[in-house]
Amino acid sequence: MKKELFVELSMLIGATAAARAADLSQSPYVKAPPLESGLYDWTGIYLGANVGYGVARDQSTVGFPGFFGAPVPPPESVTQAPAGWLGGLQAGYNKQLGSLVLGIEGDWQWSGQRDSACVFTCDDESTVRIEQKPRDFGTVRGRLGYAAGSVLFYLTGGFAVGRVDANVALVRALERTVNAASFNHTLTGGTVGGGIEAALFGNWTGKVEYLYMDLGRVSDSFSTAIPGGTITTRVTSDIREHIVRAGLNYRFGGVGLASTETKPRAIAAALHSWSGFYVGANAGYGVGRDRTTFGRATALGSGLPETFTIAPGGAVGGGQLGYNWQFAQWLVGVETDLQAAHQVDEACVGACELTFNTGTTIQRTLGWFGTARGRLGYATGPALLYMTGGAAYGQVRTGITDLGGAGVVSSVNATHTKGGWTLGGGIEGAISGPWSAKLEYLYVDLGNVSDTFATPALFSPPLRTTTVAGGIHDHVFRAGVNYRFGADSIVAKY
Repeated sequence: MKKELFVELSMLIGATAAARAADLSQSPYVKAPPLESGLYDWTGIYLGANVGYGVARDQSTVGFPGFFGAPVPPPESVTQAPAGWLGGLQAGYNKQLGSLVLGIEGDWQWSGQRDSACVFTCDDESTVRIEQKPRDFGTVRGRLGYAAGSVLFYLTGGFAVGRVDANVALVRALERTVNAASFNHTLTGGTVGGGIEAALFGNWTGKVEYLYMDLGRVSDSFSTAIPGGTITTRVTSDIREHIVRAGLNYRFGGVGLASTETKPRAIAAALHSWSGFYVGANAGYGVGRDRTTFGRATALGSGLPETFTIAPGGAVGGGQLGYNWQFAQWLVGVETDLQAAHQVDEACVGACELTFNTGTTIQRTLGWFGTARGRLGYATGPALLYMTGGAAYGQVRTGITDLGGAGVVSSVNATHTKGGWTLGGGIEGAISGPWSAKLEYLYVDLGNVSDTFATPALFSPPLRTTTVAGGIHDHVFRAGVNYRFGADSIVAKY
């Protein structure tokens, strides 16, 4: 499911290549003129479609009565992280004023995201199973952009509305009962993001865009009858979404050049040369989605494991350097980068035993990571559409704070340097002279980690063991700038 974005980028690159195949020839390089925003007119109404990937990071609490129906504060806290494909349609209008572009856009998206968890199983008696599924959402946003010829760099933000489905089930092993409830929510909130859009051919443009969406909070509860009364199961979640998507737009009316020109949009700008060494910096946001199993063993035996998602989230930033070889409109390259990260998430589990001060807090941190990747791209005017993939490595830290009874508190941790792989794609646009800017998405897989901690426990002398295991998967959304050395040429024919 994590490959849909890359399929769309491949289709977008392939469609562009087919449309130009008859006219391509490798031309000599000549000294590049300065980019002029007046060469391409972004004014007008447009319609389009998009496909992409979404990752939520919904901090959730699960409240559940403990032994003999007595309430147990605090509830367990985990992160629900529905992830999956999404796709939809957009329509908008731009007005260009020199290099400044003002616009408004509306879109509607259908989503295949979902996540589930199984918690409160440490006493082998009661289990809560939760599932969350964003169904669809829409936005109405303003756009503020800077036009560098036939490339548009823009920020966007506005209103968002979405529908989220939730399923909650309470399993009582001793009574052999299962009680479940389903909930449907229509939520409103806001969204903010940015992207890069570039002319492709005729009236067609392509874009890569990132959005962060906040739809507020939901709270779901239902009651279950037990001997002597009722118990209430409650799940409360914040709904936060990170979205990356690639899209195609068709612009109606007008010509692609300044008013003095009558040529079609297809030749709005000369083909930019991307060949050579470059160095740059980037900043962005990372969201982990680490499916995790938590189990605990004592002298009295082992409880059933809990399964949930740990989603380390936070800022990332670093530097990159690389080299490109360009063959007419096709490009191959290599790039390496090193990122500092501050991605952290916590889960509070084993809460059904907090009556006896025996809960466990788990913390997962991604401290840094790096990649070494190949790039395959297609140049259109002063823009580059590309896919990228290769090796990845990074540092992962897992820590726990364990309550082993009244006055018995232990904190331990384990750190791993892991290797793995990465795959992604993006769009890069020339700004001026040797400078360019890019918007990029990477999926990083660092394999699995499993840590077992021995801690003292008042009711289980001398020690009990806690095992935390799962995969390390990160979704990285970042923007960057590059400086290319020897950037004094373009391809003359386009």
